[in-house]
Amino acid sequence: MRTLLVMLWFEWLNLFRNRLVIVLAVLLLGSAYFAAYNGSKRVQKQQIILQKVKQTENTWYAENKQRLDSIEKGLRQVPKEWYKDPTNPLVLGAVRGAGKYAVLPPKPMGLLSTGQSDIFPFYSKVSFFAENAAQDNENFENPFNTALGEFDLAFVLVFLLPLLIISLGYDVFSAEREQGTLRLVMAMPVQLTKWLFQKILFRYLLLSLLATIILAAVLLSFAISPFSLSFVYLIISTLLYTLFWFSAAFIVNLWQRSSAFNAAALLSLWIFFAIIAPGTVNLMAFTLYPVPSRVVYVNANRAIDQQLEQQEQTIVANFYAKNPQFKQPAEGSPKTWRERFVETIALREYKIQQQAKLDSSFQQKINQQRQFANRLQWSSPAIVFQQYLNQLAGTDTQTYLLFQAQVADFQRRWEAYFKDKFISQKPITTQDFAQFPQF
Repeated sequence: MRTLLVMLWFEWLNLFRNRLVIVLAVLLLGSAYFAAYNGSKRVQKQQIILQKVKQTENTWYAENKQRLDSIEKGLRQVPKEWYKDPTNPLVLGAVRGAGKYAVLPPKPMGLLSTGQSDIFPFYSKVSFFAENAAQDNENFENPFNTALGEFDLAFVLVFLLPLLIISLGYDVFSAEREQGTLRLVMAMPVQLTKWLFQKILFRYLLLSLLATIILAAVLLSFAISPFSLSFVYLIISTLLYTLFWFSAAFIVNLWQRSSAFNAAALLSLWIFFAIIAPGTVNLMAFTLYPVPSRVVYVNANRAIDQQLEQQEQTIVANFYAKNPQFKQPAEGSPKTWRERFVETIALREYKIQQQAKLDSSFQQKINQQRQFANRLQWSSPAIVFQQYLNQLAGTDTQTYLLFQAQVADFQRRWEAYFKDKFISQKPITTQDFAQFPQF
């Protein structure tokens, strides 16, 4: 036991006197703080956008409700222009400023990882005639950031932390031999493998403590409690990821090769797991389950529009036949605003059906790509760790896919509500505002 304590004491002195280790630790702290600052600015930007759109929405409906209340009390006449009439279902559900925003607020740990937030929308406006509301994104991201990714805490932990571990563990055995102190070690009553394991374990515990302190200090500076469950999960996952790289360093040191060889071997592992493996998984997913190009999708949409134009009269006639409360205008006669919207609704129903079939065929390929990539994510601890950090931050693919499904459902409920009001020719009342579909 005394021999172990002496060895650990000298190990501590060697690490403390190593300026490179101190410099790397300071760089880790600085990188973590800058990454967290970068992430907090991104989250703040999202919060400002969501606050702005919801405020615009609330103001618009509050003003229309006030006008409607004045009309009901006889203080104001119903406007002659249909698009100014708050009793008109289309005014409050379809045109101009009408519509509700479906929002996905950032999680408390949102600053941890950008994840898929620069690809998927975090808010969408739903209205009667909104198209692809679930995929709508009015927030335009810098294409340079989208291509290269932002510098966030996940990047520091997934890519930079292993480099610090490699610098601490690549020469644990070889340095002793190259400095001529291995003979002194061999003279001690300790097995070589056990001695190496104890040195690696000491460095692992030391770096784990350092990483925990740095993460706690950095996140606390951005008002994230180190006592939250999410922070505990972050620390546990980080320690497991750190353990993997120290285990790799232990195995490489067991080969008893030179420091240069050990460094090259560990860096090769880092390149493979952090860069090559993720790229290979993506390439295989795209190769095995190719998605038709954007041009094919656009042309298919144009074909739907052309088909809609050719069958327009038949589709409209069938709609009037199913809804006798509307009288079909005589051919060639000028159409009222109501008649124009009746035809728009009829054509929209047909287009939605055809669009759903087209989107389903494309979405199936995309889902196959995602499922294939998920099955192979265990080929790299870097992929697994990155995916988990995305989940903690609420920026993973599944979170956004769930949000899109909820938006699509909200769109259907919103459209059905105001369509029923319009077809049954029921005016909107102030009591109806509480019945509007909510996200």
